[in-house]
Amino acid sequence: MTPLSSYAADHRRLVEAAAAAANIAEPVAFSPGGYTYYLLKAAVRGPLVPLEGVLLRDWIRNRHFNSGTKFGIRLYTASGIRFAHCTANVNGDYTDEAYDFYVVAKADYVKLFRIAVLASRSRTAGETPPVMPAAQLETLRQNTIGYLDMNNLKRIRDLGGRPKRGLLLTGPPGNGKTSACRWLLNECLRLGYEHQQVSPDAYQAARRSCNPVQAVKDLFAVNRHGIIFFDDMDIALRDRNTVRETDDQAVFLSALDGIDVNEGVVYVFTTNCPLELIDPAFKRPGRVDLVLHFEKPDAALRRALIDRWHAEIVDSIDIDTAVAETEGYSFAEVEEVKNLLILRYLDTKTWEWDWAMNQFGENRAELAKQERHVGFTPLAEPVLNGNGHH
Repeated sequence: MTPLSSYAADHRRLVEAAAAAANIAEPVAFSPGGYTYYLLKAAVRGPLVPLEGVLLRDWIRNRHFNSGTKFGIRLYTASGIRFAHCTANVNGDYTDEAYDFYVVAKADYVKLFRIAVLASRSRTAGETPPVMPAAQLETLRQNTIGYLDMNNLKRIRDLGGRPKRGLLLTGPPGNGKTSACRWLLNECLRLGYEHQQVSPDAYQAARRSCNPVQAVKDLFAVNRHGIIFFDDMDIALRDRNTVRETDDQAVFLSALDGIDVNEGVVYVFTTNCPLELIDPAFKRPGRVDLVLHFEKPDAALRRALIDRWHAEIVDSIDIDTAVAETEGYSFAEVEEVKNLLILRYLDTKTWEWDWAMNQFGENRAELAKQERHVGFTPLAEPVLNGNGHH
């Protein structure tokens, strides 16, 4: 069989299997694209069904918006309409859509499309962009969500460009790196982009697996276009000239930019490590193409954050005072003042800004006390028993 014949035969077979699993007559196969998030948001998840007797479950976060299988069929219902998601990526040489698609009855196809469109018109609060300087937010958007637009990726390939991107988000803790990643994750869900989150623990688990080379490579790859988030990967990013070199750096860099080329992917790395302490080999173009530094918020950004607080709080405090008195605070610290304000309100039924600020200062001072130890610490002097032994 020619590749085209094989491709078509595979697709027909999978459509028939998905239609049979969902009890659908005259099946229509489709890819929801940017409507995937909204379609699944409006749907009720049904059971998983084996495909050709095989079912490979996928332990993935945000489970409602993923089928939960690498090979199999997930059933759904939306407003009484049955549809199915078939996943069977068996041949990486062919376009994914033939092996990863949705099926609905021909009579319900237009109705299901309208359901997805209507759901897309009600955006959730979780999709609100984070508080950031406007230019920085636009740069972040263009180099992640905008970059992954299929038309952009195709044009990049046609012109001989590199269809992958690396971003490094740096800065002291509490200044918006996590919020930026959370927003990007929500955008991936909304647009139907693939996403993966890699923590230091996940990286070390891959290194200790029975096939560490492949396990680490899997952390850097997507089946379709999408974003991979690497949280606090200092162990792999530290400059090998200033810290003891381990093979973690070499393995990490090889997976990021080795012989195997990963396409249609944006890598987003976050670290609290100062930029000068990051290995130069990691910072070279092709691995990290853009660095965004997250500083402590200025008065305008603190005001923008406070303006997002619950209307009852905003109406009960002096915003100008709140902005002025949080000079030098991180986003996380401003949010902690809000939490203290709320806790005080629950006790007194009054909004007491001064109390919250004073309590915040006391809490910070208590945590900063050097003589206060938590956990196991060495004894100042050895303790001797009655026999003169330690």
